[in-house]
Amino acid sequence: MIVKLCAAEDLPSTGELKSFRGGNNFEICVAQLERGELVAFDNRCPHQAAPLSAGQMEGCRVICPYHAWSWDVTTGKSDNAADPDLPRYEVRRYGDEVFIQLPSAPR
Repeated sequence: MIVKLCAAEDLPSTGELKSFRGGNNFEICVAQLERGELVAFDNRCPHQAAPLSAGQMEGCRVICPYHAWSWDVTTGKSDNAADPDLPRYEVRRYGDEVFIQLPSAPR
């Protein structure tokens, strides 16, 4: 299912994180990488449900504010192979609007 996430003017600045809420009770975190690429992923840490939008970006990695676990936001992979992956979503910008593709079944 493809849904509108936000207006382009509401996107975070490069290297910052911002959360967005939508229908079906989803909460998405969006980051804009140095090269202008947008990435979208679950706003909840898969370990303790911390809001990742309150964390920090270090290059292409998001750092959890609760326990400092980190994930590569371009792949969803953790530093530790045993840790769960970070669910990611396809994100596209069309003119002044930003859309994401959500899974058909709620998480």
